[in-house]
Amino acid sequence: MKSAVKSIFTILLLCTGIYSQITFTANTERTTVAIGEQAVIIVSLVADKNLGTIQPPPIESNESFAVINAVRRGPSSSSYIEIINGVTKQRSEVQYQFIYTISPKKAGSFQFPSLSVSIDGTEYTTKAIPFNATTEVVKNSDVKIQLRFGKSSLYTGEQTTLEFRVCQRAQAQVDVRNGFGGALEKIEKSFGKDFALHRLFTNQVAQSQERIDGEIYNIYTLKFIAFALNSGSFSIPSVPFEYQELRRAQRRRVDPFMDDFFGGDFFGGGVQATPRTALSNQLSITVKQLPPPPAGYNGSVGKFTLSASVEPREVPAGEAATIKITLRGNTKASSVGEITLPKIDNCEVFTPEKQTSTDTTANGFSTRKTFKYMIIPQEKGTLTIPPVTLSYFDPESGTYKTESTAPLSLTVTEGKGSVKKVTRYMSQEEIRQIGQDIRFIKTGVTIKHQSDAPYRNAVFYLLLPLPFVIFILSLLYKFQASQRQRNSSRFTKQKALSTALKQLNLIKKQQKELPQSAFLGKTGQILENYISDKFDFPATGRTLEELKDELLQRNIDEKVVSEMTQFIQYLDSFRFGGLTFNESSRLSTVEKAAVFLESLERGIKKEKQK
Repeated sequence: MKSAVKSIFTILLLCTGIYSQITFTANTERTTVAIGEQAVIIVSLVADKNLGTIQPPPIESNESFAVINAVRRGPSSSSYIEIINGVTKQRSEVQYQFIYTISPKKAGSFQFPSLSVSIDGTEYTTKAIPFNATTEVVKNSDVKIQLRFGKSSLYTGEQTTLEFRVCQRAQAQVDVRNGFGGALEKIEKSFGKDFALHRLFTNQVAQSQERIDGEIYNIYTLKFIAFALNSGSFSIPSVPFEYQELRRAQRRRVDPFMDDFFGGDFFGGGVQATPRTALSNQLSITVKQLPPPPAGYNGSVGKFTLSASVEPREVPAGEAATIKITLRGNTKASSVGEITLPKIDNCEVFTPEKQTSTDTTANGFSTRKTFKYMIIPQEKGTLTIPPVTLSYFDPESGTYKTESTAPLSLTVTEGKGSVKKVTRYMSQEEIRQIGQDIRFIKTGVTIKHQSDAPYRNAVFYLLLPLPFVIFILSLLYKFQASQRQRNSSRFTKQKALSTALKQLNLIKKQQKELPQSAFLGKTGQILENYISDKFDFPATGRTLEELKDELLQRNIDEKVVSEMTQFIQYLDSFRFGGLTFNESSRLSTVEKAAVFLESLERGIKKEKQK
């Protein structure tokens, strides 16, 4: 009987150990949302083991709300010690998060449906979340997205400006840095094949400040020039912009490694980034077809000016003069048509030399085309050059216009002797090509004062072993160079901490003179240089996730990587999160950074000893 009871008890214990504890829940911060706002639902799946890759449960938009995006985060693991009735147990948790962003379409009540996931043949389901959508206008949100078009009505081929503006409320705890890449792709996709988009200036985002609804906003602007390619009415949908909301989160620490440094006062529990999505306004654009063109129209749309000159104003018959025609227009180079020089009697005209330059202004592209014609008059007298004309479409007036130059006059004097047919002058490129084809003929050289055979000289035997000596010395030099390079890498790793501390002392002395962005940037750069020297790989230019992955791949302890990540996020909360930063914070940051580096060095040494 006792053995049977023991067997049953043993089986129950084994079943308890094998059984996986899994929880699947859905939560949201608020259930009352205005039309135009976004609500974030965080679905958490917590298990006591790694379940592999799990995709977010699918959910589609319906008549009540639109699903903006669904993001998967994790898995992330944690461990803790549990003491029950004097028995100490260490437990582990693996957490998956699925973050859904929705936006209500109409006022009224609706439900975010329950989600299900199947694990090892068992179905887990969340509870539905009720929402109430109101018609209140959302004001003074942390992030606003604006899409501005220069004109709502334009003609085919006309250019206009397009601005994508990200408005971040000053001091708002958000990070908008990483959303512009995805927004660029969505903007280009939204305008499709009906518009040609060109970035203005550089790829840098323009920054400014503006008061919106009584509050100061930081404005980040991407500027484009748009050319209408097809006629019709077009509706540009809202462009989503992804950003992160930064919040302070309290966390439990089970490992004492550097706990004094990262505890309460310095980091305040850490910064948690929650993904958010903001939508821009929609655009309605009407593109009108050009009216029937007149004869001689070559496709130019915009405003154009035309000028002409001839140099010199007086030439002998049979010699060359140059007609210079300059065409300027407010459009891109490919949209500026060609011009044709009218026929000139008793004159030989050669193919023109063309030069094109395009400038970028706040209003769009400006193009200048220059045509240089070389002409050779054949007879004495006054040569009249007819006007040069250009037919173009003016979008402002909606009509075709013609731009003309004034007639030019060239005085031709009597040439020397009879006028001969003159061949065209060669261009500079042709002259360079001919110069490359010339090969000079060199005659033989007579050698004077030729000496006797060198091997009969005693110096020959002294210099004979010199090549072998040089060869051996070169081998020794290469060997020493490789040794120096090996030792240099080891020396750099050993001096990484002292170098970083010297740089921290330097910016501590200069902290009053440095602006906030430069001070935080140099502090972050010191950390990146330390990581590059200590772990022997370039850390500068990498994202935080790439840096973490690289260190973990090099078998760096996960605790060390976690503390380093926490410090970088702390710096970024000041640099990009809008937190205040005074003189005492600067001194504290430098001192804590020094303590952090020293603690990190000790942690690395402990890992090596293990």
